[in-house]
Amino acid sequence: MLNEHTMQTLSKRNFKLSWVGDAPQTENQIVMLVPQFNESSNGHFKARLEFFDRIAKETKGMMDVVVIDDGSNDDSLDLIKSFKKDHPDSFYAASVTPNLDKVGALYVTVLALDHEFVILSDFDTDLKGFDLLFDSLGQLKESDDIMGGYFRMLPHSGRGNVFLFQQLEYSMSRSCYQLYKKDNSVPVMPGAGCLYKRSHLVDIYKRHSGFRSGEDRESTSIGLRLGYKTIYMSTVLALTRPPQSYQTLIKQRIRWNSGYLETVLKERQFYVDEILKLSAIGIRSVADIIRVSCTLLVPVILLVFSLISWKLLAISFVASYTLCLFWAVNAIVISPHESLEFKNKRLGSILMYPFYKIPLEIISWTGAISAFIKNKQRRRHLAGSYMTTATVQNVAPREFVHP
Repeated sequence: MLNEHTMQTLSKRNFKLSWVGDAPQTENQIVMLVPQFNESSNGHFKARLEFFDRIAKETKGMMDVVVIDDGSNDDSLDLIKSFKKDHPDSFYAASVTPNLDKVGALYVTVLALDHEFVILSDFDTDLKGFDLLFDSLGQLKESDDIMGGYFRMLPHSGRGNVFLFQQLEYSMSRSCYQLYKKDNSVPVMPGAGCLYKRSHLVDIYKRHSGFRSGEDRESTSIGLRLGYKTIYMSTVLALTRPPQSYQTLIKQRIRWNSGYLETVLKERQFYVDEILKLSAIGIRSVADIIRVSCTLLVPVILLVFSLISWKLLAISFVASYTLCLFWAVNAIVISPHESLEFKNKRLGSILMYPFYKIPLEIISWTGAISAFIKNKQRRRHLAGSYMTTATVQNVAPREFVHP
C-alpha cells in the first residue's frame, strides 16, 4: 500500500487513472477534487452524489467538480457509473486503481488536469460560499508565494455533548487563525476544505510521503518549507461531519496525532531551523512540545500527588481544570464571531470543555506515541531522504496507465 512507501513507489506500481464518461476539458480556472473509498455503505451515498451534482450545476462555467473513486472494492464505482449514466451533465468522475491511499489518487488526478486552482474536499463535507470564493482569487493570482487558502471549518449535523465539545474546539482552532496572520502560515490546511494553486500542489505532492494519517499536516509543512504562504478564506464554509461518540473521537485523534508525529519526523530539519530562527512556526513548535509533554506528565503527576497528599491531588485537579478553562475563554475572547453558531450554549460548553479535553489529550497522545514507537518500518521510512523529483510523468488528460 502507498502508506508503507514513499511516493517514489508509485512509479513502480501498476496503476490506472481513467474517466467515467468525459474528462474535464473546459476553460474553468478551478477544479474541486473529492476522493472516496468504499463509501457506498454509509447509507447516504446517493445523497452525497446528488449534493455534488447540485454543486456542479450551480458552478457550471466557473468550476469543475471531480469525484475520484480511489480503488474501492465495494460497489461504490458501480453506483457512481449508474448515477453518471442518469445524470450525464453532472460532475466528472475518475477511477484510480488500485487504491493509492488518497494522496496518491489526488496526485495522479491533479497531474491529469490543467486547472489553475484545486479545491480539496471530503466526500462527507458540504462546501458553501463559492460565489464569494470566485471573487477573491485576485490575491492568490497577484502573489506567487501564496500556495492557497483554508476554508472556515464548521462541525455539522450533530448533537449531544460530544458534538458541542467539538463545536467549541473547532471555534478555538479558528480563533488561533488570528495569530497566524502576521506570517501567513497555518499548521494544517484541512483537506476537507481548502484551495491550492495547482502548480504549488504538484510541488508539494511530489515530496509527500503518501502516508494517510497526517496527509494534510504534511502537505502544509512541505509547502511552508518551500517558502509558500497561506491565507484564511473565511467566506467559504466547510461543513464537516465530526465523530458522534467519544470513543470514535478518540480514534480520530489518535490518527491525527500519529500524523503529527510522522510529519515532525519527516520534516524535522525544517522545524529545527524554524525553532533556531525563533520564527512564528518555530515558537508554535516549541509550544507544541511543551503542551504534549505536560499532557503526558499529567497522569504521572496525579499518581505521585495521590500518594503524597489528597490536598495536592485536589489542587492539581483544580489547576488543570482552570488552565484548560482559561484557554477556552481566551480563545472565545480573541474571536467571539468564530463561535456564533452555538452562542446560546457557549457557557455550558466552556465549563464542560476541560472534562472532555484533558482525558482526550492524554489517551490520544499516549495511543499515538505507542503506535508510532511500535511501527519501526514507518519510522525508518520517514527518517530517510525527502523525495525531490516527480514520480509520475506525462499524464494524459483522458486516461493514464502506468505499466
